[in-house]
Amino acid sequence: MKNIIKKLGVFCAALIFTTGCDDQLDIPPIGFLSDENTFETIENLQQGLNGAYGNLTSRFNITFDIITDEVKPGADNGGQFINFYNFNLNNQSGEATNHWTNNYAIINQVNRVLEGAELLDVDAADQAEYNNILGQLYALRAYSHFQLLTWFSTDYTDGNSLAVPYVDFVVTIEELPRNTVSEVVTGINADIALAQSLLSNANSNILMNKDFITAMEARMNLYLENFSVAQSNAQELIDKYSLATRAQYEAMYADSDDTEVIFKVKRVTGDFPIGAVWYFTGSAGPFLEMSNGLYDALDPTDIRYNVNFWEEESDPANNSHLIGKYLGPGFLNDLKVFRVSEMYLIKAETQARNNQLAEAATTLKELRDARFGTDTVLEVFTSVNDALLTILDERRIELAYEGHRYLDIKRLRNVLSIGISRDVRDCPTGNCDLPASDFRFNLPIPLAELNANDNMVQNPGYGS
Repeated sequence: MKNIIKKLGVFCAALIFTTGCDDQLDIPPIGFLSDENTFETIENLQQGLNGAYGNLTSRFNITFDIITDEVKPGADNGGQFINFYNFNLNNQSGEATNHWTNNYAIINQVNRVLEGAELLDVDAADQAEYNNILGQLYALRAYSHFQLLTWFSTDYTDGNSLAVPYVDFVVTIEELPRNTVSEVVTGINADIALAQSLLSNANSNILMNKDFITAMEARMNLYLENFSVAQSNAQELIDKYSLATRAQYEAMYADSDDTEVIFKVKRVTGDFPIGAVWYFTGSAGPFLEMSNGLYDALDPTDIRYNVNFWEEESDPANNSHLIGKYLGPGFLNDLKVFRVSEMYLIKAETQARNNQLAEAATTLKELRDARFGTDTVLEVFTSVNDALLTILDERRIELAYEGHRYLDIKRLRNVLSIGISRDVRDCPTGNCDLPASDFRFNLPIPLAELNANDNMVQNPGYGS
């Protein structure tokens, strides 16, 4: 018992085991709320669901753009994120730990609400609302496991490779081992099926809905290289959502147009302002800026130039390139998690992977036509890799500062023999490259988890 108590002190620091440390000791504290008396009404379930939504963010994905070729140290940098920018990533790095902690916090909350929901007697009049709450919970659990799979697994395409613990129950004192990719994907697909069967047909783009599920499936199947399935998922949403016009595209990043938004995380006053990743929120002084490499890739006649680059406050002649994507009040903007433009890029990539090169070029042209507001040149691809490189470049521009670049290079690095390669103007510290073979394309399991869990195995390259 003494050993268990000692270990619980460490458990509380590791996310899978964060909540419920008191009841793990079988000593209910004063005022302890069990599932029986916490979830007594539909309103209680909704409050529990709201708690899970409260942790949902793409902020930690976006932070990983810092380690790529999208940014450079800014004019007012006083050391902010420089270690991370220099590819320093280890089992105590907050940038990696945040992914683990945040997603398991959502999973833990979901599992507690689902456990409580089983004890609730539901009136017929409340059944539809009850089902929709459960559907959202299963969707959140699926997405959080997918996020963990994305960041911590070493090989999406090897079903036997290690992924993360798949957790569909309330953890007490269990020390969970890492499941395989196949096992986690099976769990995610089971939650997707449950969510699809329970969700209502309502389609708010700030709540879990059936289109969110389809978008997640499209992205997941692309990563897993289930190309035909991913293309079908993407096409379903392309048929439903229009690409934004140039005016709508600018308005989307001012949070005043949602034409092509499938799902976003709504940000309100008091939430973390995502633009503060790049700027001091008081003075707006930049400690990170757009890289020269990305700036050179932008075309001033492309509306994405206007959105990604803060031209009015920049001075390219003096190596000043400010990021313009999150310029809401106090740098607070909604976080776009899924947009239909990503579905076009998924469709183009799956077509290229299936050697449908002309079709991939046509799909890419549709996106570019919308962004330039005119008829653009149709690409002629000479090979699959030629198409993939062009699509990767387009993803860099379309999805800039939305948390995709690191993962795109991670999953394509062996196919295209590429790593992170910064323009020499963007690496004053001398850290310009992260080779394709580098172990840091897989995140480390956090030290707190390793200390708490004897069954946890670290990813290669980070030690034990």
